[in-house]
Amino acid sequence: MRLMFLGTAAAEGVPAVFCNCPTCIRAKAKGGKDVRTRSQILIDDDTLFDFPMDTYMHMLRYGLDLSRVKRVLITHSHMDHCYPQEFCMRGGPFAKNMTADVVEVLGNDKVCEMFKSDTAREIRPAVAEGIALRRLRPYDEILSGDMRIIALPASHTVGEDCLVYYVERGGIGALLLNDTGVLDKDVYSFLAKKNVNVRVAALDCTYGALRHGKGRHMGLYDIVDQKAIMAQAGVLQEDTLVIATHLSHNTDLDYDGISAIAKDYNITVAYDGMVLEV
Repeated sequence: MRLMFLGTAAAEGVPAVFCNCPTCIRAKAKGGKDVRTRSQILIDDDTLFDFPMDTYMHMLRYGLDLSRVKRVLITHSHMDHCYPQEFCMRGGPFAKNMTADVVEVLGNDKVCEMFKSDTAREIRPAVAEGIALRRLRPYDEILSGDMRIIALPASHTVGEDCLVYYVERGGIGALLLNDTGVLDKDVYSFLAKKNVNVRVAALDCTYGALRHGKGRHMGLYDIVDQKAIMAQAGVLQEDTLVIATHLSHNTDLDYDGISAIAKDYNITVAYDGMVLEV
């Protein structure tokens, strides 16, 4: 399984759109790994995890053929994770010679409702025919092509069944925990009973080198706690890669700064364009 971290920022991006805080000023000056676009992961060239407004930029920056994508896993309906208007361009006359005839968009009830309402004014019938919406609820397990997908309950927005995902292909699995606070132990117990093989776990680190506890996001020390809980549940193996992603400019730490702290806990800090082969 190949994971490419196309974007690794929280909603504002780094530097943030309208911000002049010290972190954003430094990021503009330094560039490189200190510049972060909104979070998105490409898996094996045919699966996207989340679909932010920066998807077009990701396609340009990395020379991607997004017509190859057969499924898009969306966590929740916030715009930095779900930007459905772009799908109005997925078909003639806007797109030609596409690789995959149909893309499956998977998400909760609000994601599906938002997708329909936000594309209703402009999407053409011929384009809509190539998009299949699939509603998922927490703890649903499905097979999409050759990919095993388990939807899990995120701890994020009240009033919406926000999701995170376990995906597996060829017996190799990835646990993708973007935009969530700490998860209940029962979630990991459920996963353990499913005989998952987590080779990489990517966790929300919006609060940088801080602890956020029971909030809507995590910080580095929450990830440390979650590692221990996952290991105790039998979900995490000794050689599982643990990745911190979805970082905010509000932590006042650049890439090198937070990486130096994370290294002590065997956690890798993601950056835009990072590729993992597992």
